[in-house]
Amino acid sequence: MAPKALRARVEGVDLARGLASLLMIQGHAYHGWVAPTARGEAYALTRTLGTLPLPAFLALAGAAVTWRLDAGRRRGQDARELRAALARRGLQLLAYGYLVSFVYALMDGSRGGATLLRSDVLHVIGLSIASSALCVGATVAAFPFALRCLGLGVAVAAACPWVSDLDIPPYLAPLAALFVDAPPYTRMPWVPLFAWFAIGAGAAAMMLALRNEGFAARRAGTSLLGLAALGSAGVLLLSLGAWATDALTHAFAGPLSRAHPAVWGNVVDLAGRGLLVLVAGATLSLVLPERVRRPLVRLGRGSLVAYVVHIPFCYGNLAAPLRHRASMTEATLALIPLALAAWASVYAWEALKARARSWRGAARSP
Repeated sequence: MAPKALRARVEGVDLARGLASLLMIQGHAYHGWVAPTARGEAYALTRTLGTLPLPAFLALAGAAVTWRLDAGRRRGQDARELRAALARRGLQLLAYGYLVSFVYALMDGSRGGATLLRSDVLHVIGLSIASSALCVGATVAAFPFALRCLGLGVAVAAACPWVSDLDIPPYLAPLAALFVDAPPYTRMPWVPLFAWFAIGAGAAAMMLALRNEGFAARRAGTSLLGLAALGSAGVLLLSLGAWATDALTHAFAGPLSRAHPAVWGNVVDLAGRGLLVLVAGATLSLVLPERVRRPLVRLGRGSLVAYVVHIPFCYGNLAAPLRHRASMTEATLALIPLALAAWASVYAWEALKARARSWRGAARSP
């Protein structure tokens, strides 16, 4: 019989997503609010921390899908059914991405195509989940799925400098922006960001392979040995990626972009950072008291809501009183209510969904 923890969501992974959400909120808040003249060493630290959430969210998405496959295998789920479910979920997130862009455009009085049709974080996560359906084999199994994802991720990262320099006709740019650099629509393209999703899939496969019946596996999703192995892999990738980025930057001339070979080192570097957020969240799930752990898990499970709510207060018209004019102290004081509001929105959204389910249930009753 499968370990008890595998019958439900992995708490350590959800807590890691909550940690990534807090890092995301602080990164956007300081970036959007702090005046250029106040950007010293403390601000530089917030920018370094701000590099963690994007690769972490993609890695956590890859890990979640891999755990979903393992659960499907234990239930005897059909591979075609699972492929269809992944494709639907991914395309749903993609649609949410366009809907959120539309709402932000209305709030800020902008209806330009570059805003409405941009490819952003929800788009690339959704596209990564949908495309991962192609990595599900004839039978449902987590390890072969992870290997296929990793192979595709390596191919995508390797091709990045060439496909990022394509001359794309303007009428195709909004669609192409989902996959490659296509200014002015691209923010976060599938190439090379799918590589971080693939790293998460590989990490989850390792977690599954090294799990046991102990306390750590029930809470964090794998054994202490598994956490140590993943942490070591994260440090190795970060170190190797940082070295490669520097070496490739000096070896090849030209401005740094996704079309520069240094992107290969950057992808590896950030993949390591994403893994370290996963390991940190899983490890914290073992040591934090329940009164701290539970709210972080709840935030992680509602990270999409927290993302949607906080962005307008960092960059939109709602951020006007602070935008690029606050000191670090002022930004920090404003960050606290913003984080609490984003957190509260998660609880409010869950309560609203529960009320809606109750109403539907009552409506179906005779």
